[in-house]
Formats: sequence, structure tokens, C-alpha cells
Amino acid sequence: MEENLSRYQTQTAKEQLLDGLHKKLRNMTSEAHPNGRDIRLIQQNIRELLPSVDTGKALPYKKTPNGRIQVLQMTYTRNQTDELIETEIAHLKFFARTVAELGLQLEILTNEKSRGDIEKELVKDEYQLLNYTIIESQKPVWKWAEDGVEYLENGRTAILYPFDEQLLQWAMTESRRHRWTGKIDPENLEEALRDDLLWIPLGISVNTVKVGLERECATQVKGQNICHLRAYIEGGNMITGEDKTGQPVIIVGKDAIGATAHIYQLNDDDVRRIICEDFGLEGIQQVICVEQPGQFHLDMGMLFIGNGVVIVNDSRESLKDAMEMAEIAPCLTTEKMAAKLKLQCQLEKEATKDLETAGLEVRRDKLENNLLYNFFNGEFVEGKDGFNYYITNGGPQEQEEKFQTLMVEEWKVVKKVIFSPKDAAHKSLQERGGVGCRIKGHRIN
Repeated sequence: MEENLSRYQTQTAKEQLLDGLHKKLRNMTSEAHPNGRDIRLIQQNIRELLPSVDTGKALPYKKTPNGRIQVLQMTYTRNQTDELIETEIAHLKFFARTVAELGLQLEILTNEKSRGDIEKELVKDEYQLLNYTIIESQKPVWKWAEDGVEYLENGRTAILYPFDEQLLQWAMTESRRHRWTGKIDPENLEEALRDDLLWIPLGISVNTVKVGLERECATQVKGQNICHLRAYIEGGNMITGEDKTGQPVIIVGKDAIGATAHIYQLNDDDVRRIICEDFGLEGIQQVICVEQPGQFHLDMGMLFIGNGVVIVNDSRESLKDAMEMAEIAPCLTTEKMAAKLKLQCQLEKEATKDLETAGLEVRRDKLENNLLYNFFNGEFVEGKDGFNYYITNGGPQEQEEKFQTLMVEEWKVVKKVIFSPKDAAHKSLQERGGVGCRIKGHRIN
């Protein structure tokens, strides 16, 4: 534990140094006659703060059916006042039943105060066949298991380096400004950048709540080696899979690419090279940079069903309806709704173009509807019968049936789709996360 704190303190010092250099850089570039030589020197000093590779150059587990996931890790916690949360206990029950039914393994990361809820629930007869492990953290745990960690095929656990909060927010926002200019009118663009929570939130929550130390402590308890991702990629914004030839590819959201480039004063291809080095990929063409599909994370608007095929959300009909409503009942509310959907449609179109340019096949379908349902967000697993299954958020029965038909009969990628309880899914989506954000899959090493 002391070693972890020491390492974390060292990284905090580097974080402060990086922030200080960026402040100097911004001051220099704002001068009437900036000194190019001094600017280049500061940029070089910033680039030298990029950490070295420590991952063992191994791939993360695939999030397509070919990942053959056998183990699901989830987190369980009470609220800050130590009260049981119905949404959390509902997901614990759902994951436990599903894991038992499919013959998987369940790892539950929790803390001392919350452990009793788990033990009280899992002693019930219905969980007799459940294979599970409880990992107790000395630190408070975070409910979104997907985003703060990557499990690598060499058995190591990778976490993110922390950054100064304002620096990371600035870097991601500047990347969006560069990419989104021209996609909506300037006034709405500035509002979208300023009030991201009301438009498309920035994916920086892992950094905000400092998940790294929690995960490092938990990994130490399991006796595993910790390593680091050098690009700022929260788990839901990276999808590892394979192209139609079977070659591994990693799809990464442009928020992550752009933020890392701004932080370390690199270009996008430099960031792709960093990702290749971390994961042992041969060339940067295997790292596919994709525009955010109107969502803060790719896994809220995109589903990689494997073998080079990706499903991207299609909001065009929703935009048409919103524009008609803005014409029929013009007011600030209807006009803003139309503006937000216009931006989302533009970004979905860009994401589709990025994927197709990289040689992937894209199919468009509306698999989410704000808080009502989101079937993009889920996890592929391999059951004890050797068949693939997909676990996702519940929704209206008609939409569940439609999605089940697509996955089982039309796309033929799973034997069955397993939906979470509708009420729990709805409440979880209100918190901007679903089933796929609450579990992280890996295989038995």
C-alpha cells in the first residue's frame, strides 16, 4: 500500500509539472510576438514527460463475440451516506443470475461497508451454482467497472495515468472545437463546448474520481501486476476487435486521441503509435480513430459485432421529427433539441465515414433512444455451452424483440440476448451508464 501511495505521489508531481509547462506554453503563444524557439523548447519538454511503455505490449481482451469472455468483473457500492441503492442491488442480482445461468465467473469489487449486502444476497438458494469471488478494496469503489481499467491478454491490469483536471478538460474541449467547427452554427458550437453536460459530456470521469489508486490497490490484492495506458482512453471509448481477415484492430474515439495529442503536444498519428506500442500492434492502421457518434463514449452509440462489421446508431429519423416540431411549435426548447440532434447526426455520419475509410463494414440502425433504451451498451460472453451471448440494458418489449431478432436471426452473432430489468436499466441510463459500463470482461488465465 505504501509503495502504491509513493508511486501515486510521484505521478502527481509529474502531473503538476505537465500542467505548469502548459500554462507557460499558453502564455507564450498569447504574446503579441511569440518566440518560436522558446515555444518549441517547451513543447519538447512536454513531450519528454510521456511515460515509457510498461504494458508488456499485449492486447486488451476483444469486445466482439471473438473475445470469448468467461469472467465478468463488476463493482458494488453503497452511497456516500452508507445507504443501500436499489439500482446497484438490482444490477448485482441481475449479474449474479446471468453468470450462474451461463456458467461464467463473477468477480465483485467492493469495500468493507458494502460487502455485507453482497453476502446477504448471494447466500440465497437461487445462487447455489454461482461461481464468484469478492475482492475488497480499502478505497471507495466506482460503479462504472468498464472505464477505469483494461485487462490485457498477458494477464496484466492496465490503468490510466492521472492528469490535472482542468488540463484534461481543456485538451478534450480544444480537440472538439477543431473537429466540430462547421458541423453546427458557431453559437450552438460554443454552447456545446461550454455546457458539455447538456450536449455531449466529456469522457473524463475516470480522471475526475481518481480511479487509479483504487484499481491499483484492488489489483495488488489479487496478486496481479499493474501497468498503465499512456493515451487517455476511458474503457467505453475503446473497442478491441478484428477486421474481416481476423487481424486485430482497436477502435478509439477521437476525444481520446485529440486530448492525448493536445496534452503531450503530438499529432494524431503519434498518439496512434503510442497505442500500438502499448498493445503490441504492428502498424497504426490497426488503431482506427473514430468520431464520437454523438456520445461521450463509443459504446453508447456503436456496437462491434465482429469480423469487420460495426453497427452505428442512426438518428436521422429523430432529427426529422425534431425539426418538424421546431417548425410547428418554435421555442427555445424545440430549437435546441433540433440543434442537438443535428450535431448528433453529423457526428454519426463522421463516425461511419471513419470506419468505412478504415475498411470496416458499417450498418446503421437506431438501437438507442435517450433514456428509454440503449442496446449498444453491453457485453459479449461465451456460455458454458460454447455459444455466444450478449448482455445489455432492458427496454420496451417491442424494441427488445426487434433487437433480439437482429442479433440472433439477421446478424447471427449470438444464441440469445439477455436484457437487464427495465426499471434498473432506465435508472442506470439516467446516470449516463448502462450494463456495459457496469461490467468488464476477461478470460481465465
